[in-house]
Amino acid sequence: MPESNPRQQPTKQPEPSAMTDIQKSEPVQQYTAPTTDENLLFIAIKYKKTLITAAVLILALAAGTFFWLRYQDSRELDAAVLLSKSAPLIDRGDFRTAIEGDGKLPGLKNIADTYSGTPSGKMANLLLANAYYSMGDFDSALRTFKSVSIGNSDLAAAALAGAGDCYINKNQPAQATENYEDASKKAENTVLKAQYLVKAAESCQITSQLKKAAELYNKIIADYPGTTAAAIAQRSLWQISGKL
Repeated sequence: MPESNPRQQPTKQPEPSAMTDIQKSEPVQQYTAPTTDENLLFIAIKYKKTLITAAVLILALAAGTFFWLRYQDSRELDAAVLLSKSAPLIDRGDFRTAIEGDGKLPGLKNIADTYSGTPSGKMANLLLANAYYSMGDFDSALRTFKSVSIGNSDLAAAALAGAGDCYINKNQPAQATENYEDASKKAENTVLKAQYLVKAAESCQITSQLKKAAELYNKIIADYPGTTAAAIAQRSLWQISGKL
């Protein structure tokens, strides 16, 4: 089973106004400028229908946003409850039931589809990929790992590494290397970052890319000293040193 360790977007800043400067022309002749109240009265009379429509629209959008957020909260709560009941099936090795459900409990596939976009729905998708992998269905696992979209960096990295494991089992080590390296870059946990680099180096050895494997092992030793990954890298480097 691929290693996962517990896959948010940055908030988009508002665009600057297109009108940052307003030029004021000097009056050609003297006149009495209308007061602010008069200007507002003129605007209210001229654009009464537009202003009312805009106000209604703003209120509708605000209400819609409120109810949408409440709806999302409700969906996440429902998804979390269902996920808490389905996830233990994986631990028991009952992967088929975990995936498909049993009639009384929806499976991970159903939870991921029905509650997509919620945190628990996204987690269900990641667990679904793991269940497929554990059953040896590497095509379905790979497809599902690639569909995982999750904010947590370490979970997102786990999905990338899971895809790498699928590629190894599908005898595609070059693609596996790429995914492991991406997983290492994505992860925030240093233990995971080093661990994924070890997998990347090992997949390089499969394709006889010993020079790149050595580079990765040296990077692990330099960047993550004292870790288990560094010890593995040191041992592996000794083993391939005579072949470089």
